[in-house]
Amino acid sequence: MTTTAPSATPTRTTESRSSWLLLILGGIAFFAGGALHPKGSDHGDKSEQLHSMLVDSLWYPAHTVMLLAMAGIAAALVILGRRTELPSGVARVVRVLAVVAVIGALGAVIHLFAATQSDAIEDGGTSFLVLVFTGVETVVNPLWGLAIATLAVVGGVTRTVGNRIVLALGLVGGLAFALATATIAFTDLFDPIFPVASLIGVWCVATGVVGLVRGR
Repeated sequence: MTTTAPSATPTRTTESRSSWLLLILGGIAFFAGGALHPKGSDHGDKSEQLHSMLVDSLWYPAHTVMLLAMAGIAAALVILGRRTELPSGVARVVRVLAVVAVIGALGAVIHLFAATQSDAIEDGGTSFLVLVFTGVETVVNPLWGLAIATLAVVGGVTRTVGNRIVLALGLVGGLAFALATATIAFTDLFDPIFPVASLIGVWCVATGVVGLVRGR
C-alpha cells in the first residue's frame, strides 16, 4: 500500500497564509493611508506646499498608517521569497523586490518624522532630514512603485502571486505611484494621478484573497 505525501508541511502552509494575510492588511492600510494623506496647499512654491502638509494634523496619522502598510507588504514579500514551491525565476524576482520593499518601509519612517522639520522649511530653508526625505520621495518611492508593478506582472502571468485578472491593478497602481512620487518635488503636473496609486491597495487585497482561496 502506498501513500501520497502531503503537498505542504504545516509550517509552510502557515507561512503561506501569513504572507497573504499580511498582504491583505498592508493593502487595506495603504488605501487608508492614501485617503488620510494631507492634500496641502496649491499656492506658493514646492517648499511652501510641503510645509502646508507637514503642519497638517493628519500628517502623523496618515503616515503612521502608511508605515504599517509598507511594513506589512514588505513582510509579506520576505515570506513569499522564502517559499520553496515558487519557480526559481519567480523566487529570485520576489527576493529582489522584497529588498526594495524593506527599503521602502524604512523610507516610510523618514516620511513619518519629516513633520518635525516644518519650522526648518517655513521660510524656504532646509535640513539634513528634509534632504533625506526628498531623496526617499523621489528615488526610493518610485523604485517601490516599480517593484509593485513588476511583482504584479511576474506574479500575475505565472499565477504564483495573484493572476492575470488582478495584474492590471498592481501594474497601473505601481506605475502611477512611481511617476507621481518621482516628479512631486519638481512639478505638479502628475500630482492628479496620486489617487490612481490607491489601486496598489486594491491589488494587494485582491492578490491576498486569491492566494488564500488557492490555499498556497
